[in-house]
Amino acid sequence: MKKAAAILFMTLLAATSVYGMDLSKHIGFTVWAGGFMPVSGKYHSEDKLSDWFGLYGFPAAELKYVIIDKVALGVNAGYGYSPMKEGKKKELGSEFKDLIPALNIPFVSLNGTFNFGPMIKSEKNMLNPFVTLGVGTYSWYFAKNQRTDKLPAPGDTTQQFKASSWGINFGGGAEYFVAKKFSVFGRVNYHLVMMKDEKKFGEDFGNQGFLTYGAGLTLYLFTGKQ
Repeated sequence: MKKAAAILFMTLLAATSVYGMDLSKHIGFTVWAGGFMPVSGKYHSEDKLSDWFGLYGFPAAELKYVIIDKVALGVNAGYGYSPMKEGKKKELGSEFKDLIPALNIPFVSLNGTFNFGPMIKSEKNMLNPFVTLGVGTYSWYFAKNQRTDKLPAPGDTTQQFKASSWGINFGGGAEYFVAKKFSVFGRVNYHLVMMKDEKKFGEDFGNQGFLTYGAGLTLYLFTGKQ
């Protein structure tokens, strides 16, 4: 099975490109924005993190290098922010009445991207579906009011409810070239962050899953010799 998968992957890489734009040896500068939300992982014994914290805006940027027309490697940076839901905040009492408790989770990841556009049989093709897989570090914390005054850790109240955790992300999307070296795109990624630490955060707080989605722009600049 592994041998067959390896043969298929090498066949895809070696396939003759009929894509209208070969972006090999290009650097891509990307900015995008959309939504960020918790989707899996325990927060308390009976609740998931997504029961307490909700959807909010998400800014991100990427710097990538297109090694060959089908494969790119890039550094991604983003800032996840998830405010506590109003109904749950009321359960905490009057202390939080005028505050907005929130999860902040800035991250940096190294991502590989596989482009399917080169395999679309049209010289005039401007559409590039893609998939991406990456690993990175997530420096997250729970704040008492938006981004300030960090909350105490539930397992050890002498420490703050924060950590730097590693995680993986995977997803995909599609970009459309509106000009020769300028594209617009939409994408979605799932992030699995290893946030569990029973000693510091208690037995009920687990690893967490987040969803990011949105749209953005990419500008490509050629770095090779003509």
